[in-house]
Amino acid sequence: MERLHSSPGGAKGSGRSHALTLAREGADIALVDNCVADVAGQNYPGGSEEELEQIRAMVSDVGRKCISIVADVRDDETMVDAARQTIDELGQIDHLLSSAGIILKFGKLADISPEQWRTVIDTNLTGVFNVCRAVLPHMVAKRKGNIVITSSTAGRAAYPHISDYGASKWAVIGLMKTLAMEYGEYGIRANCVAPTNVNSGDLPSMNNNEEAYKLFCPDVENPTREQMVERMKTMHPLGVSGVDWQDVSNAYLYLLSDDARMVTGEVLHVSAGLIANNIA
Repeated sequence: MERLHSSPGGAKGSGRSHALTLAREGADIALVDNCVADVAGQNYPGGSEEELEQIRAMVSDVGRKCISIVADVRDDETMVDAARQTIDELGQIDHLLSSAGIILKFGKLADISPEQWRTVIDTNLTGVFNVCRAVLPHMVAKRKGNIVITSSTAGRAAYPHISDYGASKWAVIGLMKTLAMEYGEYGIRANCVAPTNVNSGDLPSMNNNEEAYKLFCPDVENPTREQMVERMKTMHPLGVSGVDWQDVSNAYLYLLSDDARMVTGEVLHVSAGLIANNIA
């Protein structure tokens, strides 16, 4: 029986998909989310305590133990407490899935405020450092553990108007690679998953809001979601607007499994071919 300390984003669609996928494979789950629905500059709602509880109940219905923790990854002491609570209630931490991520207002670098920069970097990068730092002593003591960090195709190529987000997603890859080098001797693996656009249907999300429509269709006045979707299709060799959360969850499942026991320090792209445009 495995225990998964599933770091932030636990209250939204990604958290639900990853938690349920891993629970079906026999993992007990610790869900972590700050449950702040409104962050200044965010164009889509964050998770709520009600949504976090709904996912906890769904995991329990699968037959696995599940705890939910309301905590902010930007707070290092809170992450240590969250790891300790997970160990106290579930017994151990075998895997860490660090999926904290936020994107705020779009704009060129000089138009991004220092406050926005700090919010994005503190969440997307420092938050990853905090959660890894919180679980590593436990994994080192066990001499075993898996860490998977969510990056993005925006961490593999430059995209305009999201320099803060892109910088954070490039940076977590460097953090992951260093972690893999430093802790491999303790039987700990570390990898990243880098998704392209993830479909969220009609629900407001990072890629489904009016500001995102304008980002993808800058030449169109008052662009619609349908117009944005058509633009997204041209980005991907497979001709799709994006991938589904289950596609991403399957990648996490592989990296956390024994099938990937010799895979560490790597980035697994779930990009519908988008990454094929990059230099090898």
